[in-house]
Amino acid sequence: MKLDYSKIINGFFLSCAAAGIAYLGFIKYYEKELKFCEDYSQLINVNKDVEKTYYKDIDKVNLEYDMIDGLINGLDDRFSCYDSMKKVNEACVNVADMLKTNGFQVGQDEKTKRMVITEVTPDSIAEKQGMSAGDYIIAIDDTVIYENGYHNSIELLLGNKDTALKLICSHEGKNYEVIIKRGVKADYETEHLANKMYDNGIYYYHLSGFELSSAASFELEIDEFRNDIKGLIIDLRDNGGGVTEEVVKLFDLFYGAGCSVKTVYEKSGKVEIYETSDGVKYDFPVVLLVSEKSLSSSEILAAFVQDTGRGTVVGTVTGGKGVFQRATELEDCSTYYIVAGYYYVNDLPNYDGVGITPDIIVEMDPELIGTDDDIQLKKAIELLS
Repeated sequence: MKLDYSKIINGFFLSCAAAGIAYLGFIKYYEKELKFCEDYSQLINVNKDVEKTYYKDIDKVNLEYDMIDGLINGLDDRFSCYDSMKKVNEACVNVADMLKTNGFQVGQDEKTKRMVITEVTPDSIAEKQGMSAGDYIIAIDDTVIYENGYHNSIELLLGNKDTALKLICSHEGKNYEVIIKRGVKADYETEHLANKMYDNGIYYYHLSGFELSSAASFELEIDEFRNDIKGLIIDLRDNGGGVTEEVVKLFDLFYGAGCSVKTVYEKSGKVEIYETSDGVKYDFPVVLLVSEKSLSSSEILAAFVQDTGRGTVVGTVTGGKGVFQRATELEDCSTYYIVAGYYYVNDLPNYDGVGITPDIIVEMDPELIGTDDDIQLKKAIELLS
C-alpha cells in the first residue's frame, strides 16, 4: 500500500495547529492564575515548604484567611483592611447593649494578646466600679482568658438579659473584682452623648456615624423641637463616616438642590454621583463640631457647610479620609475592604490626607469633650447665642 505522505504531513501540521490553539486557549483562560504564580512565586514556594516540613497538621482554612489578611495588610493603606470573623465578633460584642450600658469596650492587646479594656465612658457603671482604660480582664466568671484564648472568651461577655457576670480585672498588676449586670439601663448620660436643648434655644445633636436611616432619625428628632430651636450644634467629633447617601440626605434638609458628592473608581473609571434635591426644611443657623476623628462622610458634611456658607465649622482639622472602600464578603462572612477611589465634594479639591480646616480652630484635649471644660462646645454656643 502506497502511503500518502502529503496527507500525513497535512495531518501532522493540523494536529500541531490544534495543539497550539489549545495551548494558547489554555494560556488565555488561565492567564490570571499564571500571572499570580509568577508574581507570588516566593509565597508558593514557602507554602510548599510548609506543607513538606511543618511538624504538625496544618489548618488550611485558617491559613488561607491569614494569607488574605496578610495580602490586604501588605497594601499598607490605613483604610484597606480585612475583618476576620474574630474581629467581627469583637465588634458585635462592643456594640452590644451590655457593654454600651455598662460603659466599657474591650480589645486584644497586640503585644500580650490579653483582653484589655480599651475605653471607659465617664460616669458610667464601669467607671464607678473602678474599671479604667488599659486595665486587663483576667477572667470572665470561672473562665481564665489566658487559658481559654481571647477569641474564645470574648463572647462570654454576652448572655441572657437580667443575668450577671463576674469579671476579674487587673490594674497596674493588682487584681480587682467587678460584677456586671446584663440588660440594665444606663443610669447616666454624658454630655457629649446626650442630645439636649439649652435654655437659650440652642439644640445639641451628637451624631457618631452615618448609618442607614441616620438622616431620617435626625429629622424625626429635630422636628420634635423644631419650633423651639433657634440654633443647632451637630457634634461630629467622633464621627468616622458611614453611608454617603445619608449625609447627602441630611444636608438636603438645610440647603436644597445644588450640592453633590462624586465617587470616582480609579481603576475602572466608574463614577457615582449623589445630589441634594429641592426643598429646604430648616433655616436656623448651624455649627458643626469636628476633630481629627471626623472622617469620610462627616468631612463631606463639613465641606458642604463650608462651601455653601450654610453654617460654621468649629474644632480642629479633620482626619482627611477622602477615599472610599469597596467591601467584599467571603464564605465565612468575614469581609475585606479595599480603597477603590476618591470622593469629590461639589467642585472642591479632594481632601484625602489633608482634612478639612475649620472656619474657627479651637484646640482642645479630646478628653475634655462633654465636660465643663469643653471649650469647643462653648465656642459653638457662643456663636449661636
